[in-house]
Amino acid sequence: FWLKRSDRQRCTLSLITDEAMGWGGRGRGAQQAKGGAAKFSAQPRAAITKGAGKSASKGTGKGAGRVQAQIVKTVGKSAGKGRAPVMKQQVVKTVATRPAKGKAAGKGKGKGGTIKKAAGKVLKPVKKGATKKVAGAAKPGFHDSGVEVDEVERYSGECVHFDKRRGFGFIQPDVEGLVPDGKVMVHWAEITSSDKWPCLQKGSAVEFNLKKVVVKSGSAAIIRAAGVTLPGGEAIALDGELEEKREPVGNRGDRYSGTIKFYDTKKGFGYVALDTPVAGIEEAKVSREEVLGGEAIPLAQGMAIEFGLYKNKQEKVCTCDVTLPGGETISRDVAEGRQYLGNKRYTGTVQWFSVKNGIGFIIPDHFTSLPKVAQQKSTEAAQRAADKTQQEVFEGLMFHRRDKTDPAARFGEGSKVSFNVFVDNRNAGATNVTES
Repeated sequence: FWLKRSDRQRCTLSLITDEAMGWGGRGRGAQQAKGGAAKFSAQPRAAITKGAGKSASKGTGKGAGRVQAQIVKTVGKSAGKGRAPVMKQQVVKTVATRPAKGKAAGKGKGKGGTIKKAAGKVLKPVKKGATKKVAGAAKPGFHDSGVEVDEVERYSGECVHFDKRRGFGFIQPDVEGLVPDGKVMVHWAEITSSDKWPCLQKGSAVEFNLKKVVVKSGSAAIIRAAGVTLPGGEAIALDGELEEKREPVGNRGDRYSGTIKFYDTKKGFGYVALDTPVAGIEEAKVSREEVLGGEAIPLAQGMAIEFGLYKNKQEKVCTCDVTLPGGETISRDVAEGRQYLGNKRYTGTVQWFSVKNGIGFIIPDHFTSLPKVAQQKSTEAAQRAADKTQQEVFEGLMFHRRDKTDPAARFGEGSKVSFNVFVDNRNAGATNVTES
């Protein structure tokens, strides 16, 4: 049934039939078992009304009756998203009756019966695979902050998974019950390797220590692998093996130049436009793990880079060994366009800091004492944020986890800090942040 947009607001769809005999044949249609509930949806996120019919099938089975629809508006306070108790119902519109249509007519003879008017109960659709949260259940991977870990002993195990682009994976220790979860998380920064983007291969044997990382303001801890090597302590080296398996574009070792079309730092990929097309190739994919810089580098649109080209298993053209023009590795400061504004120290108050995202925001004690360029960048950033959120945004300075003088220092709302100032391509920020 076609509904006008105005009819789709907070409405349920009830179906009424007259002399609906012979439904439930063998025609092509979404036939439901006898006694099953007939479900209808007015729109993608609409409520699902539960009918009391014996069976239903798309198609005009022998003796199929005529159908009419009523749009019933529920009047009353909603009990939550997707659920609304029926306080009062008001018929908004009745659609003219017509025969039920389908792609093919049913061949069988149904037992008859009438599909009664829906009861009006609103049900919330359940996503496939959804599980109900249990109150008090600990999140997988998190342990009590008091858990004891031997960080000196070396252990052996096997890599069971590693996501190279995201830079983490899991090791199955040879010793059963070594950790509560059975598997130990490993981050790329903990792998002893000279590779441009350290990683592990599934099924490879490794040796490692354990390290406890306290999180959630000291209320929980994560157990991770540290000092990951090959058995015996040898460094892990996979670049040479991976390079041999690649199909190069042109000659192996050829270098090309281009500019970034777009790059999603969070997802870790983007595209580069070649300055000079090669064999009809005008653009290529750029992946985080191929950027030579040792960390997740944010590549800005329009940034000039140099790279090699190869075809992956899907025959798509990708870049490798991405550097600045001339072969220089790309540092985060260069990619962000950071300019440090002297050694003068300023003071302020931390408005917020996200441990998960590793970023925070500082309100300077004397905003007008900051360098003019920092004031301008901060004001522009605040205006963009206000336009986006439609809320008041204070002028201040962003800072990252790496901008803290002590990486283990914990800053919360209201923490008094001192810092130096920098500006980058978009914002003004604080660096060398310490508690004052």
